[in-house]
Formats: sequence, C-alpha cells, structure tokens
Amino acid sequence: MNKLIITLLYLITIFNIPASFGGDKDGRYAIRGAGLLSCKVFLEERPKKSPAYMMIGGWLDGYITAYNKLQQDTFDVSPYASTELLGVVIGQHCEDNPSDLLGPILDSILARLNKDRLDTASPFVTVKVGDYETSLYARTIQEIQTRLSQKGLFKGISNGKWNDETTAAVARYQKAIGYNASGYPDQKTLWYLFRSKE
Repeated sequence: MNKLIITLLYLITIFNIPASFGGDKDGRYAIRGAGLLSCKVFLEERPKKSPAYMMIGGWLDGYITAYNKLQQDTFDVSPYASTELLGVVIGQHCEDNPSDLLGPILDSILARLNKDRLDTASPFVTVKVGDYETSLYARTIQEIQTRLSQKGLFKGISNGKWNDETTAAVARYQKAIGYNASGYPDQKTLWYLFRSKE
C-alpha cells in the first residue's frame, strides 16, 4: 500500500475539468499528491486513520488554502465545513464511485460551496452551548441567523453574535429535521442548514 501511495504522489495527470481560476486555455491543470488517490483507497484508509488518510486531510487543507488564496473575492470557501466533514462528504460520494479520484471530487464540492463562501475576512466568535464549544466566523453566525429567520425559527436580529435566541433557534431547527435538539451548531446541522436547498 505504501508503494502505491508513494507512486501516486509523484504522478502528474491532466484532467479536462473546467477550473474557476488558473489552468491552461482549456481549463485543464495538473493534479498532484492525494488528489490522485482513488475513492477505493480513501475508503480503505479512512476507518484506519492511517498515515495515508492523514496525508489526505493535509492535502485537503492545503488545497482549500490555495483555493482561498487564488479564487477572486474569497476569504474562506468553506466557512462552516471542517476538514473532517469534507472527508465525510467525500466518503459518501466514494461509496457509489470507488474509481473516482479525490482531486475532481474536491473540485466539485468546492464549486457547490463557492456560493456560500466568505468574500471578506470575518472575526471568529466563540460559541459555547452546554459542555460544547466551537469557533465560527461572525458572518457565518449572521448567515445562520438569517436562514433560521427565513424558516420562522429565529426571531432575533441577524447580527453575527451568538446568544440564547440563536441557540434556541438552532435547537428548533434540529428538532424539525430529526436531529438531537441540543442547540449546538455542530457540523452535521450546519451542513444540512446550508446545503439543504441542493
């Protein structure tokens, strides 16, 4: 397995996938590193949390950082999605498409996330609900409040400040979609709130 991974890391291949930036005149570009690994390898390595899987996580973070830097009007393309959540989403795709390569899959995910990107910097806000704590961008909190307000679940002001009304609205939303109504803005809840229109 290690020889396979090492070999794949040094291969360069060209895919005819339109890029939102860069690439040649036809939008093609070279994919390197973990982007050349197949879904089959990803699914084998993920449950083991192997070095190959950890390498994929580092590749995801690096790819997203480069995307943020190179994509115009983008501060963070995935302001509410952690690397681990993106791994879950990739895994769901891979279950049905074991021969697909990780690079094009991540491109497809980022294209869908692009409409919800942060286009400018936003400060982090610490969110504490019960024993759980996380940090979210103020603009992400404002968008959570706006979306919950549109659903009739949030009655406060969409100001990017986490408060008791925001926690209660998240809990009402979680209950409505059949999740544990904790009020904590966990990754699964946020993914569903932001992606449920697709």
